[in-house]
Amino acid sequence: MATQIDDIRYQPPPRRTRVLESALLTLTLPVIGWMFHRQDPLFLDSDFTWLIIAPLLAGIRYGFVYGFSSALVTVALMIVVSQGWLAIPETPLPVPYAAGIILIGMIAGEFADIWQRRLMQMGIMNTAQATRLEEFVRHYHLLRVSHDQLAERLAATPHTLRDSLLQLAERFPQLAPTEDFLKRYAGEILAFFGVHGKVQQSALYRVEDDGRLGSDPLETYGGTPATPVSPGHAMIRACLQQHHMICLKSEMTRGVNEDQDILLAVVPLIDVNDRIWAIVTITEMPFIDYHRGQLHLLSVLGASLGDLIHTACERQSANEKTAREQFIALLKRWIRHAQRYKVHSLLITLKLSEHTSDELLRKIHALAYDQLRVLDASWVQADNTGSQRIHILLPLTNKQGAKPYCQRLATLLQERYSTNATDGDFVFKYQLIDGTLPASTLLRGHSQQESQHGLA
Repeated sequence: MATQIDDIRYQPPPRRTRVLESALLTLTLPVIGWMFHRQDPLFLDSDFTWLIIAPLLAGIRYGFVYGFSSALVTVALMIVVSQGWLAIPETPLPVPYAAGIILIGMIAGEFADIWQRRLMQMGIMNTAQATRLEEFVRHYHLLRVSHDQLAERLAATPHTLRDSLLQLAERFPQLAPTEDFLKRYAGEILAFFGVHGKVQQSALYRVEDDGRLGSDPLETYGGTPATPVSPGHAMIRACLQQHHMICLKSEMTRGVNEDQDILLAVVPLIDVNDRIWAIVTITEMPFIDYHRGQLHLLSVLGASLGDLIHTACERQSANEKTAREQFIALLKRWIRHAQRYKVHSLLITLKLSEHTSDELLRKIHALAYDQLRVLDASWVQADNTGSQRIHILLPLTNKQGAKPYCQRLATLLQERYSTNATDGDFVFKYQLIDGTLPASTLLRGHSQQESQHGLA
């Protein structure tokens, strides 16, 4: 029984499988007729029109192309039999019968294509909304834990866990392309766990892009454990497989941690896209704090720090060419979604004056980046006139969402940097991504759909 959207998501088989199955459906009846009913191998004189089954099944299962192809092959076999080319008595070709088979294959295939497109459209929208919901849930849990701390232990202090995370994010500057983010800030990440998670001894291990764990820790906190933790430990493997925190309490009941070692918990630094950047192995913490609430806090910290690492590494573009290619690839992806599944998005361009300094440009781009949601993307482009353009991609956003976004961003620019659209400091342009224009035209902004807004 299906309990979630992933259980009913449609994934068509490989093309070879579709072709072979359609051919098998089409040729099964003629082969049976040739073997056991040679005087009428296609059962044309039967009371039931058996030949419509193959085009009908192929069309409903795989779409118009396969249903129509199956019907054409069936009609071709009817022509061969009617001409007596297979040592079979010549019979007249039933033209209405053949036309009906072709129509049935076409109608069944088109019906299947329509519903497959609808399913794919709903799947794309569901995946995007699920990602946004995951981001919202993470912020909710972070606020909930911060509120609990504020109510229980931090009522007299102005700083909450959320404030501390924001301060930590501000200490993560944009690094050079060659710098290793995790190696540089591993100590600060473990210290953050120590202060806010009451962890006394821990280590941070990098997780590679292919899911492999580094053999040596990047950094340790509180000293080195007396018994080294093996990267192949059962709790570490379970954490990497299940993509959530593994603690000693839960795993002892399932027999994962059969050895009497000192590993208490494994916390993944996992972002909203379900990528694990690193894991934190915890080997010492106060016994009185080793309870469900504190373990939940450690899990929330791992998710929040994973998002911070994702954001910092995303800003750390290898070079201008790489950043451009990544943005254009994402833009083309949503153009394809608009063409195939009528899923519209929005491209907003913030054009800055040619007198804008590089420092102000960096600050404005950082401000625009901070306003992005989890699916959004941005890219800075310089044009021939010397002015700078910040392109902002907003998936699953219609025209009605452009004006509030531009007004909010314009207000922030005026409040923080005293820039004003009425003075010519910047201008907003937006274009609806409906699949009619290629990425190059959208980025140039030379389209009839373009709307320009100078916001006070």
